Amino acid sequence: MKGALLVKNGEITTCQLALISNKAAFVAANCLDYKDGTNTPDDTTVYQVMISDGATKNIGRYTVDEVDAHPRYNPETFANNVALIKYNSDSSIEWKNYIAANPAEWDSELYVQRTLVSNSTSSDWNLPEAVQVTGDAPTGCAKASSLFKVNEVDFLCTTDTVADKSAKESSCVMPYGSVYGAIGNDLAVAALYSHSFLVGGDTLCTSTAVFSYYTLLSNYLEWGGVTAKSTVYLFASDASYVNNDKANYTMMNPTGTGSVSGTLVGGDLYAMQAKASPSESSDEPSSSSSSESESVESTSESEPTSSPPEPTSSEKESGESASDASSTESSSSKSSGLISKILIIVGVVLLVIGIALFFFWRRHKKKKEARQRNEQLQANMYNDEDYNVGQQDIRYSNYDNPYDFSRAHLDTKINTY
Repeated sequence: MKGALLVKNGEITTCQLALISNKAAFVAANCLDYKDGTNTPDDTTVYQVMISDGATKNIGRYTVDEVDAHPRYNPETFANNVALIKYNSDSSIEWKNYIAANPAEWDSELYVQRTLVSNSTSSDWNLPEAVQVTGDAPTGCAKASSLFKVNEVDFLCTTDTVADKSAKESSCVMPYGSVYGAIGNDLAVAALYSHSFLVGGDTLCTSTAVFSYYTLLSNYLEWGGVTAKSTVYLFASDASYVNNDKANYTMMNPTGTGSVSGTLVGGDLYAMQAKASPSESSDEPSSSSSSESESVESTSESEPTSSPPEPTSSEKESGESASDASSTESSSSKSSGLISKILIIVGVVLLVIGIALFFFWRRHKKKKEARQRNEQLQANMYNDEDYNVGQQDIRYSNYDNPYDFSRAHLDTKINTY
C-alpha cells in the first residue's frame, strides 16, 4: 500500500496523503497555509509530495502544481478538513489508488503512521507503524468534540497514539496519520488525520489523554473528482454499493463546544511542537561590555585637557601645501584602487554565473533522468490484482453549480444514488 507525506518549503511534515493516483491526492486542509482570512491557499508556499512504495523505498518526490481546499473548510472547528493537491502533471505514466468508501463492510480499521529516517527529505522511509482497531469509537470522543457528535458519519475517532521518535522527550506521542479500511487481506486508505483534543496538558508531550479525529473521505470523493477533473476510484466489496454523489457535500455545524476542557490541535504537528519549544537565547546584557564602557568613561573624565599652541603662518602654509599634495596622491590612488576592485568584482560575478549555469544544467539533466526512472518504477510496481474484492469508479461530471450549498445535509448515513 503506497503512502505519501507532504513537504512544505523544504521541511517534512506529519501530514500524510491519501493517494488518488500518481498525479493527485487528498490531504488535510489544515496542513496548508492560507492568505489572511480566506480559504485560498497561499501561493508563496512551496509544496512537494514524497511517495513511498509502502515499505522503505522512495518512489519519487514531486513539486505540487495546484492546491484546492474544500470551499467549506472551517479552520476553527476543522469541519470539512480536506483539500486536493495535483502534482507530477507531466508524467506519461499513470497508476491509480483506491479509497475505501463503505465503513459498514470493513472487518477492522488499520491506523497507520509513516515517517522518514531522521525526518530528512533525502532519506529512506521507516517501516510503517500500525495498530488494528475494531468496534465503536471511545465514548469520550463525542464529549470532547461537538463537531464529532453531530457528524459521526464523517469521522473516525481513537485514543490510540504512537511514540514520537523525533521528540527528545520519551513521553511525547503522535496521532497516527491515516486510516485504512480492511476487508480480509485487502486494504485501502479511508481517512486522514484531522485534529486532536488534548486533555490534561496543552502539548502532545504533557497531555494525559488524546482524542484524535480522522476525516472519512467517502463523502468527499465526488468533490475530489470534480476538483481534480479526473477519475477517483473507490474500494468496496459489495458490488451493488454506490457512494454519495453530492460534490457539494458539507458537514453540519455544531452548536457550542464539547463538555470536556482541553486543547484543540491539528495540521503539521512538527511545526506545532517547534513553536511550543522554549527559546534558549538570552536577552540579558553582557556584564563585561558594561564594565568596559564604564572604564572608558572613567578614563576620559580623569585625563586633564590642555589647548595646543597656535601654529605660525609659515607652518600653516607648509601644512596646506603638504595637505594638497597628499590629497592629490590619495585621490589618484583611490581611483586606481576602485577600478581594480570593480574589475575583480565583475570577474568574480561572471565566474559565479558560469558555475551556477553549469550546476543548473547538470541538476536539470539528473532530475530528468530520475523522473524517467521513477516513472518506469511506478509502471512496474502497479498491479491491479492488489485489489481483488471489488472496485468502482467515480467519473468526473460537469455540474451546473457543483458548489450550491443550499441543499440539505445528507442523512446520518452514507447515502446511495
